[in-house]
Amino acid sequence: MRATVPLLTVILRRESDILLARQRARHVSQFLGFSEVDTTRITTALSEMARNALEYGAGGSVSFSIESRALDREDLVIRVVDEGKGIADIPAVLSGHFQSRTGMGIGIKGSRALMDRFTITSVVGRGTSVVMAKTLPWSAAKLSAADVARLTDELAKASEATPLGELQLQNQALLNALQELTQRQLEIERLNVIAGQARERAEAAQLVAERSVVVRERFMALTTHELRTPLNAIGGYLDLLETELAPSLTEKQKGYFARIQRACKHLLGVTNDFLDMAQGDAGRLKVACHDGAARHVMSEAAALVAPQASVRQITVRLAETTEHVMYCGDVDRVRQVLVNLLGNAVSFTPPGGTVDVVAARATISPPGSALGDGPWCAIRVEDTGPGIPQDKLGHVFEPFVQLSSDGQLSRKGSGLGLTVSRQLALLMGGDLTAASTGEGAVFTLWLPEGHRRVRQSSELADAGLVNVSSESPRRTSAITAAAETPLGDS
Repeated sequence: MRATVPLLTVILRRESDILLARQRARHVSQFLGFSEVDTTRITTALSEMARNALEYGAGGSVSFSIESRALDREDLVIRVVDEGKGIADIPAVLSGHFQSRTGMGIGIKGSRALMDRFTITSVVGRGTSVVMAKTLPWSAAKLSAADVARLTDELAKASEATPLGELQLQNQALLNALQELTQRQLEIERLNVIAGQARERAEAAQLVAERSVVVRERFMALTTHELRTPLNAIGGYLDLLETELAPSLTEKQKGYFARIQRACKHLLGVTNDFLDMAQGDAGRLKVACHDGAARHVMSEAAALVAPQASVRQITVRLAETTEHVMYCGDVDRVRQVLVNLLGNAVSFTPPGGTVDVVAARATISPPGSALGDGPWCAIRVEDTGPGIPQDKLGHVFEPFVQLSSDGQLSRKGSGLGLTVSRQLALLMGGDLTAASTGEGAVFTLWLPEGHRRVRQSSELADAGLVNVSSESPRRTSAITAAAETPLGDS
């Protein structure tokens, strides 16, 4: 850090010395690049302290210097010293309750407010010392030895101040300060106008948002009554027609009929997903919380995707790592999530592949999730498809986005299934996470663990879908004991 650079000293013996000190302060401030406002502050604070030194201390001195400080900044430091009687109680003078017939306390407090740093020390009978500092502007260049010499030379050549000349300079400084204040006032008024316009735009945007909520709610009601209800009716009548007309339909007509049924089911599924997502966004999607056995809901979901898996020759295997893994949630919503996950897994798995559904009790929350420590019921759905690229994992839960068969993002289909599934998992106090092993995708449904209860487990129906590949000899059922490995890392 550079040492202090002294500039000049003015001895205070008479009134004209105060004018000289003020003049020198103005000259130094302008040389160092201070603005007109800061220059006025410096000269005003100096005048007050110099007058105190002359009146109460019977004279003294004013010295100017440049001092370096942290962050490579520099200060203009002014020291006003007298050898008078001193001030008995400095804290009382600087307090807001001090009363003085001469106005000394007001001058000291005013000067302190004008400067960046202000320190006053006084010893009764030995005088008072005031140190004031103003930080140089960022734009000010550092003073070299040549700059200091030039400033000293200019100060030496400057003529002494006269009362009239100093008064004129003070008036000009006040006029400049008034003009700057006027400009700032105009700028404040302009900013107030801009703020008012921004507030009006925000209020208009809020009104539009409120109207959009009303429109969305009306659209949801319209979709529910005008689309989903007729689609359910169409699906029901198609089932009746299939039963009644099956003997008389040709193979070609049966193909047409099957396509109509698939299209109807697809449209109904998209409609249901859209309504669930919209209700979730609006905070209207409701879920219950009941204890349930993971094995039962897994088997029910697997049975619903059985036709799709059978057509693609996909083997779905169900297992749990321990007996009676329990969850707390809405059984209908849990089944809906698992059907979505199984349907995606079957769609992306090449013919002849496998899809494993494993339930486990986990104590560690999944990486990247906001869930705390468990215990959790973790139901993992893992396929042998192409997997998901790491840079695409963050997009799989976005609405209206689907992955193509090669794992790349595409815009085919509604792309709402995973979005709705994660909404449901969050509403039930859990989460839905995605991972990729490079040889398939892994989706894990995390739910709070339910209370364990002694229940009679009946053998689950195997409708030709679930192939058990466990080596455990204890039972042959849709769900068997698999590896005793918790799913905390999945």
